[in-house]
Amino acid sequence: MLHAYTAEQIRAAERPLLDAQREPDELMKSAAHAVFLAAETMLTWPDFLEHYRENPRILLLVGKGGNGGDALYAGAELALAGHTVDAWLAWGSAHEPALEAFRNAGGTVLDSAPMQEQNYRLAIDGLTGLGGAGSLGEEVKQVLDHLTDWYAHVLAVDVPSGIDADTGEKGEVHVIADATVTFGGWRRAHGLAPECGIQLLAHPHIHDGRTIADELRVWESDTLLFRSVPGELQTPDALDPLRPDNEPDTEPRPGDDKYTGGVVGIRAGSGTYPGAAILATIGAVNATPAMVRYAGPQALEVVRALPEVVVTHKLEDAGRVQAWVFGPGVGTDSAASSELALLLGREEPLLIDADGLTLLTRDPELRDLLEQREAETVLTPHDGEFERLRDALGIAPADRLTETKALATTLNCAVVRKGRSTIVANPEQDHAIVVDCGTSWAATPGSGDVLAGLMGARMARDGMLGIYQSVTVHAVAAWISAQTEYGAGPTHASTIAHALPAATAKLNVLDGMPAGYRARRWS
Repeated sequence: MLHAYTAEQIRAAERPLLDAQREPDELMKSAAHAVFLAAETMLTWPDFLEHYRENPRILLLVGKGGNGGDALYAGAELALAGHTVDAWLAWGSAHEPALEAFRNAGGTVLDSAPMQEQNYRLAIDGLTGLGGAGSLGEEVKQVLDHLTDWYAHVLAVDVPSGIDADTGEKGEVHVIADATVTFGGWRRAHGLAPECGIQLLAHPHIHDGRTIADELRVWESDTLLFRSVPGELQTPDALDPLRPDNEPDTEPRPGDDKYTGGVVGIRAGSGTYPGAAILATIGAVNATPAMVRYAGPQALEVVRALPEVVVTHKLEDAGRVQAWVFGPGVGTDSAASSELALLLGREEPLLIDADGLTLLTRDPELRDLLEQREAETVLTPHDGEFERLRDALGIAPADRLTETKALATTLNCAVVRKGRSTIVANPEQDHAIVVDCGTSWAATPGSGDVLAGLMGARMARDGMLGIYQSVTVHAVAAWISAQTEYGAGPTHASTIAHALPAATAKLNVLDGMPAGYRARRWS
């Protein structure tokens, strides 16, 4: 996992380098070269309108600040490389030395906003910088719509304009980038805002070799991030993409048996939602070679679908487990409430999902039991479930990261706020973890039940370390399940569940060597 920094920390890290420059814009020109490399690579990406572009052009969206200067210096390099490059000064002015370099290189400064005639293949967004947030205005919206109509790829400098670098919150008018190149260190928005597209990190330097990353080492980061599914398109070798985190080896050790890999108990499903029991259980079965126990009214349906599962009809009759999963499809009646109260009083780690979250929202006594609980507990709400629970607790609405950390602190448990950007907050850790899931193929009914079973099994095996591992495995499984011989297509929860072993194997490979091989050779 990688550290993500606030805008204030990035500015502080830049300052010593800016003060030590031997020539004007030394650091800016180095950053601009990275933008140039990213742009050159993006020009090799597939072009849907290739046969209709008689003279494909590049458009620079230029603001008044440093990111506008980065775009102009990069545009100068692109012009010198033989590309046709136009610059639109969105607010009438720009960084003068960079503007002069752009003009001297043969770039064209437009007299008005490009709307109709210009057929752009690539746009470089340098409208706002680290402090840029809020809506960009109607004229910018018209230009962005024009680029969309022409299927132009968009490269953002630092953070897409209109996106808050610290929170990932977006204004009404904002840039949606296919790729974003940033400098020195990751910003929080690179994990929190899918609008960043493929995230790329460059290391601009000054004459003595110092980089922003060198200065950032003195700063502490309270946010870690990674991307579950890497971008499928080519990226420059000189830039570092935001990558998945490698999986630990899940192969059983020579002395292991069915009990030593983490036994998980599943309480899911009801007469109204029988499928939730099977989906959560199959998620657990495909997450681990260890035993999975099911306790609930769908015991017969579960064992018919999954004969390797040990089943019982009553929670009290289940054997020993190392973690429990409660909630998917169990209902919200008094019987379900009593079962949740029972599990909250036990010593095993507990994951609460779906209907279990609704029970917590409605019942202050259950929340009291949760707050007093000493064993590890994980809540897995989507945004709607989160907001209802947040409001029930009287937590003030804020950006996703801030309010998720606040809920975790208030309830004294870990919170996994699900979404394209999934946030893992734990009051026992100094940092939150943000996972850019890379795609949205998991946005399908029942996939949350699969994730609950997967995560519960990983908690039984690896403790709280299994939480964020589960998020990325699930996201990769969703992506794998959507692949067809013709490209990506619709998927569903059962297919995602069956893709979990393949996703685990894919993430287990480090430098081309399977993790199981490493374990056998060096453990």
